[in-house]
Amino acid sequence: MTGQSPSRIDFLRRITAEAPGGILEPIGAPADTDAPTAGVASQYYLIYFGLSQPLFCTLTPPPGRYRVEIIDTWNMTIDELPGTFESGRVDLPGREYITVRLTTAA
Repeated sequence: MTGQSPSRIDFLRRITAEAPGGILEPIGAPADTDAPTAGVASQYYLIYFGLSQPLFCTLTPPPGRYRVEIIDTWNMTIDELPGTFESGRVDLPGREYITVRLTTAA
């Protein structure tokens, strides 16, 4: 492989490995979107916005506290939002290839 392919594959491998059990299954989105979502219900969600460029989404996960991270899959960056989250609006960067990751907070 040449170019950025190896680093992009490693980035995806790392995100997958961080899922409970290292497995991602298709699940319903805990949000006001029909964006593809994978993860483990009530524990770990990856909501992928692909080519759409929303400026925000409204998240409605099951009751509990969650960490929210914005993953830029193109630039291979992960930005964690401060604090914990229960439900509501999450601002997004309005770019393509953005994923929102929700994980249960300890």
